[in-house]
Amino acid sequence: MQKKIPTTDRRSFMKTGAIAGVATLGAGLLGSTKRAVAATDVAPTAGDIAILQFLAAAELVEQDLWLQYADLAANNPQYREVLSNIDPDGPTYAAQTASDEGSHARFINAYLESINAQPTNLDAFRTIASPSVRGARAKGNLTNLTALTVDTSWYNRYRSEANIDLGATFPQLVELANIPTIPTSSTMSDAEAQAIANSAFFHFCAIEQGGSSLYCSLMTQVSSLEVLQILASIGPTEFYHFAIFQKSLEGLPPLEFGNLVFPDLKGNPAFKVSQVMPLHCQFTSTSFPVCSIVRPRALANAGPVAAATGLVNSGLFTGQSTAFFNAVVALATAANNATRTV
Repeated sequence: MQKKIPTTDRRSFMKTGAIAGVATLGAGLLGSTKRAVAATDVAPTAGDIAILQFLAAAELVEQDLWLQYADLAANNPQYREVLSNIDPDGPTYAAQTASDEGSHARFINAYLESINAQPTNLDAFRTIASPSVRGARAKGNLTNLTALTVDTSWYNRYRSEANIDLGATFPQLVELANIPTIPTSSTMSDAEAQAIANSAFFHFCAIEQGGSSLYCSLMTQVSSLEVLQILASIGPTEFYHFAIFQKSLEGLPPLEFGNLVFPDLKGNPAFKVSQVMPLHCQFTSTSFPVCSIVRPRALANAGPVAAATGLVNSGLFTGQSTAFFNAVVALATAANNATRTV
């Protein structure tokens, strides 16, 4: 049984006053630029840099969890089979997504270096061991996929005319609490393995939906048009991933295993499983016509602190050090406080 994140760690993550000692990740990072900006643009501000540093951290975290999924999907026959029961291309999509997230992290860090700003490096925190199963990564991880609480409220959110940014709330489609989304044993029954794969696909969607909203929430916070170009070009790929995995859910096998109940999405029209395009919803004001949009996008619901807190509360970082939480809260808080200055 995996240990839950200590309550003190969760509280410390939520504090806006980050503990000192993370200067190499988040402070004193704006120096002279190596490249001149366009005459119509402004140099990236300290706030822009804070946003990019947090996004680099988020991409490194995503790359880490996707590499675990991709390695197991490729090298663990039972896991590959149950993922393929949902979508034959699922293992391939996992590998492609891992590659995409890695490219995002490398690009953002390279851009930060090009303007004499400190890139984000989380290598010191790659300490979480993979389960002892066939195909698992041999080196340490940033993330833990063995005891997750997965938010599935996005499913109903994207199939409703109501908008979370205007106060709407949405129930969980499936209750996924403290469950693995990767194999934790080499002796799993077929039903257990399928339940893990079903849970994993919901996690795939949740992660990419969160990334979509994160980028969207920050586009109006940056000052430099060059930085805006980066966010506006990378952010939509996160939604691309989300849409792909949403489509995969059409093949989800209905299943009951222990306390887990996966409904027959394809066989019951009420679930609107084929509604993979965002259903038109209220936007900005209820006085305007409904519109197909990414949601949430409000900073309070989708910004760095909201995104990072959601990941912590999901159990993704179970087993991480206090230093890791202190570092991430510093990055999230700095990015959340960034405001457009031009």
